[in-house]
Amino acid sequence: MITNLAERYRSRVLLAAQTTAAAAQAYLPPTPGLISQTYRAIVTKGNAADLTLTLRYADDAAGANAANYPVDVPIYINGVRQANGKTATVAGAAGSSVVDFCIDPATIPQGKFVGLSFAISNAATLLAAELIEDVSYRPTPS
Repeated sequence: MITNLAERYRSRVLLAAQTTAAAAQAYLPPTPGLISQTYRAIVTKGNAADLTLTLRYADDAAGANAANYPVDVPIYINGVRQANGKTATVAGAAGSSVVDFCIDPATIPQGKFVGLSFAISNAATLLAAELIEDVSYRPTPS
């Protein structure tokens, strides 16, 4: 029986807090037996330059053979549903935003790592990202 949040959800740091003065990407392997995954970016804008986040997959954590995610996924910005897609743009000169890419684990290509990338924005804009996995489904070992 699951009794608390820490037992139902596993979260891992995808991108440590950093400026968006240079482009970056990060990938993590999915946990087997998931119900869902959410790639969450927390953005604090300090400049009007747009920040574009892209959901991608790769062969490893370093991003070898990275490509855009194979299907469009639900995207939320500050809890407001956006059109399904692979990219989200955070605009505006100031303020904080939470961007969620919600993934059905069945759409993850076999053996691939999933993550986020972003293009250069501005040194005054900060970004951190995490992977939140619903691990409440635990298959019975065979």
